[in-house]
This record gives sequence, C-alpha cells and structure tokens, in this order.
Amino acid sequence: MWMSRVGTFQSAVDEAAKEAGVGNVDAAFIKHFYDRVAPGIYTQFDAPAMVPLIAPRPLLVINGDSDARTPLPGLDECMTSAKQAYHQAAADDKVKLYIEKNTGHTVTPVALQTAVDWLVTWLKP
Repeated sequence: MWMSRVGTFQSAVDEAAKEAGVGNVDAAFIKHFYDRVAPGIYTQFDAPAMVPLIAPRPLLVINGDSDARTPLPGLDECMTSAKQAYHQAAADDKVKLYIEKNTGHTVTPVALQTAVDWLVTWLKP
C-alpha cells in the first residue's frame, strides 16, 4: 500500500536509491528513506497518532473508496483512533467520515458539497 504514496515523491526516492546503490526499492528501503528525511513520520507522526490530537475540534474526513494514496485499511486505523479521542472528549458529533463510492484520489462535486455543508455547520460566528 505504500507504493502509491511513494509515487508522489518518486524522484527523491529514486535519487536516494541511486546514491545508496539500491536497485530494488522495497518497503525496507522506504522505511530507511523515511528515517533519514522525516524521522518519526510512520510512527509518532503518522495519522493514527496525529489525527486524534484534533479532538474536540470539528473534523471531516472525505475519501474515495478506491483512493490508492489513502487506502481504506489505513484510513480505518486512523479513524478508529480519532473516533476514540472524540468519544473521550464527549465530541462524537464533531467527527465525520464520508467515503465516496467508486472514487479515487479526487474531489467530486458531492465531496465538495459535503465539505461546504460541514463548514457551514461548524464555522458559525
């Protein structure tokens, strides 16, 4: 599942692999790469650790069900952590997950309207 995300900064990974003399970029190499450029990004700064810190402020997460950059298993892990934090803060109504069917990594008109409706609800003066 990490391959799609890495594709967003592929040239940096390719250059690092070249410098390291690595021909096969695999999960172990990506872990090493992350440790060098952003220590903690896949542990204490990963979404399941960071997103719950938003509680109790309003949080809307919109994702496509076929988004390769944000696969549903990872999203589920993140939202489970977030929903626990919101529940502990007595703010269950302030966290929402909207999964758009048959949608990848894109913003659709329905997703946009969902976001606008959320903002109208929570950004009252």
